[in-house]
Amino acid sequence: MTSDTTPEQQPAAPRLAFLRSATVVAVGMAVMNVAAYGFTLIAVRALVPEQFGAVTALLGLLLIGNVISLGLQASGARRIATHSGPGEAGLADALLKAGRRAALGLTIVSLIATPLFMWLLHIDSVVAALLVAPTLGCLTLMGSQLGVLQGGQNWTELAAVYTSTGIGRLAFGGIALLIHPSLTAAMVGLALGAVVPALLGGYLLRGSSGGTPEQVKEALRETIHGTHTLLAFFAIANADVLLARGLLDAKHSGIYAAGVIVAKACLFLPQFVIVVVFPSLATAPGDTQRLRRAIQAVAALGVCTVLGALILPNLVVTIVGGPDYAAVGPIAWLFALAGSSYAVLQMVVYAAIAQQEKRAALLIWVGLASLAIAALIILGAHLAVGTIGVKVLVAMTTTCALLLSAALASGLHRQSVPAQ
Repeated sequence: MTSDTTPEQQPAAPRLAFLRSATVVAVGMAVMNVAAYGFTLIAVRALVPEQFGAVTALLGLLLIGNVISLGLQASGARRIATHSGPGEAGLADALLKAGRRAALGLTIVSLIATPLFMWLLHIDSVVAALLVAPTLGCLTLMGSQLGVLQGGQNWTELAAVYTSTGIGRLAFGGIALLIHPSLTAAMVGLALGAVVPALLGGYLLRGSSGGTPEQVKEALRETIHGTHTLLAFFAIANADVLLARGLLDAKHSGIYAAGVIVAKACLFLPQFVIVVVFPSLATAPGDTQRLRRAIQAVAALGVCTVLGALILPNLVVTIVGGPDYAAVGPIAWLFALAGSSYAVLQMVVYAAIAQQEKRAALLIWVGLASLAIAALIILGAHLAVGTIGVKVLVAMTTTCALLLSAALASGLHRQSVPAQ
């Protein structure tokens, strides 16, 4: 057999395909995140502090509930990517049915829990609290759609759904706040905005049929496992803010909270790499070289963010809150390092989900407990206070993320050896 490509040219083809796919997804996710940030800017200017605080609290509730959507996406992408032979349309239909069941169940639970939400979060508007339920329902439905598109490596359609998520929130949320600047209006806009990607995903995946009840049950069972693992990850990724609030004084916990903005930006920046790589990790769970390259890509972006924070601390201060948070500037690189470390951990967590590693969640919960105990011993006993306390807590979270990444990755490597 002959080939038009030389051996030197052949490795470039998959790299170029990866770069094209990553670029498409990265643009879609960037638009989504920028649009979501735009809604936040509109809300902070349109609402009084009390109402903006309530919107922020409800957005936090949506973020927690969205873990189920991410679980559906991960399990759906894995099942589609690993499927071979005929019947992919039936499998896609089963995954979408599982998404509809999960969305309905979460909507009902959220409606029942509305009085609890109002009490815990001090929400005065019944309508605003009730709107959490349909918003979560739409986001959950979207998660199953994203999973089918991601598993099938339909990157353009996937990017379109991501883009519509941000545009829907910005357009409907922004218009609602311009018409009537209130908590209720903001939640109406968010609910309507969440409908947009669900409708687009349904349109893109129209025609799927043939899913069996057993396939639906299997998808839901796998979703529970994936959701548990992701819940553990998001718990440990957000634990430092709670620890800072409880163990540092008011001034320095505020500085820490501002620094976390940098950390979260660095955590979510390389998410497009995870989205593009995940299907291939699912189809070849023993390919440790592929996982190493993905980790290297995420780490390389992390190095860029750390260097950027070191070189441009004043710009970081401007972004996170202005002169009142000038103390963040000199230590912004530490938060960038922490966020980048958690981005690496997130990559390894998704690799564990792709491999259906059931011990990952337990290991992360153990890591969270260890982090909390260490923080209580060091900060609770006032062995480190003030700015030193901030640096110590950031260093502990970074160390915890890196140790967990190494432990999870080594576990996956050992599991893949017999298959080689």
